Amino acid sequence: MKKQITFAIGLLLIFATITSCKKDEGTQLRDNVVGRWQVAKVETTVVGSTTVTYTGVSTDYFEFRNNEANEVVISFNGINTTGIYNVLVGERINITYNGKLRIGQITTGTANKLEITANVEGATPQTTEKYYLTR
Repeated sequence: MKKQITFAIGLLLIFATITSCKKDEGTQLRDNVVGRWQVAKVETTVVGSTTVTYTGVSTDYFEFRNNEANEVVISFNGINTTGIYNVLVGERINITYNGKLRIGQITTGTANKLEITANVEGATPQTTEKYYLTR
């Protein structure tokens, strides 16, 4: 009986350790994402069409705010839109703005470069957006 209890406690400790590491990873990545990023370019690919590239201007930015609401302010051509974002374990990020959810993968995340490839949920035909952001 003691062996079974010891084994069960050991499994719980291992599970707790793994779970806490994953939370730390997501939190650390979120801390790296938070802040203001200039838009270098956005590539939009719609299935069956050629990729359209938008080159950012000096007033274009993403500002990932460090607040409980996980707000993101997005500015294109002087038009600001507020949305929400969630950074997840595995370098994943979800961004919702203009009524559309973008499920993304952070492909590059350094102190001065952030690249996100995201699928727009519910878009028909399927749409992928790749954001190239810099600081």
